[in-house]
Amino acid sequence: MRRKIPPISALLCFEAAARAGSFAQGARTMSLSQSAFSRQIQSLEAQTGQTLFKRDRQRVQLTAAAHMLLEELSPQLEALEATFYRLRTRDNPYGALNIGTYPTLGSRWLMPHLAQLAREQPRLTVNTITYLDNAQVDASLIDLAIVQGDPPWPGFRADFLMPETLIAVAAPGLLSTPVRAASSLLDYPALQHTTRPLSWQIWFEDLGEALPVRPTGPLFSQFEMLIDAVKYGHGAAILPELLVRRELDDGTLIQAHPHRCTPASAYYLLTPQAKTGTSRIERVRSWLLEHATAG
Repeated sequence: MRRKIPPISALLCFEAAARAGSFAQGARTMSLSQSAFSRQIQSLEAQTGQTLFKRDRQRVQLTAAAHMLLEELSPQLEALEATFYRLRTRDNPYGALNIGTYPTLGSRWLMPHLAQLAREQPRLTVNTITYLDNAQVDASLIDLAIVQGDPPWPGFRADFLMPETLIAVAAPGLLSTPVRAASSLLDYPALQHTTRPLSWQIWFEDLGEALPVRPTGPLFSQFEMLIDAVKYGHGAAILPELLVRRELDDGTLIQAHPHRCTPASAYYLLTPQAKTGTSRIERVRSWLLEHATAG
């Protein structure tokens, strides 16, 4: 079936004129003569049955119909341009790609790995895009994304990246030594992450105990702030071990109880289905999957 869409050249000329407010400037942008440019606009107006511009000497003004068309057309042209860019570079193993990650995971776990990747594959450029929860992962913006949770993720290929181990941590000024009774941790404020409100419950249930009381400590939207709050003695927290290794090593945090919990929920590496098979994406995906277990 033939699609009832005006020629792309006419649409591009319309956008150029609409943004410039001038046929002369639009023609220069499109590298056309003014007469050829005007014919494209006239053809589009004929096909749409709408007057798109009001001529006023050297300037043009958009009609209401043109404003509607510009608002809806520009994002589609940008998406089409991005599609052809990805098509042109699909089999290029080098170039740029975007990796999505949570802020703290990105700075504490991903960045050291990307430094190594840059040394091994210097012709790759890796950009990072951060989000605070999985609902913010945008397949149009990222080529790969690291998420924590449980599959499936519709529209994405999901690869198991690494498990997550949860531990109880506190500042040595709050607890000089680990506690023996897990319930005594709740004698202190139980700090929590806004997107992980069940961490205390998961940790206690894995220990084989019921959570004695509902945690009522402060909430934090980023792990970095939550870690700092624990370091400054605001309370205890259940945190992913890989995010606090630095503090455990330098002694600014201690493991507040010996139990280590590794739930079924884990870290996954997502690839938008539309981008699978792209050479450089597959190359970085394979590299990350290979090196993730190294820590």
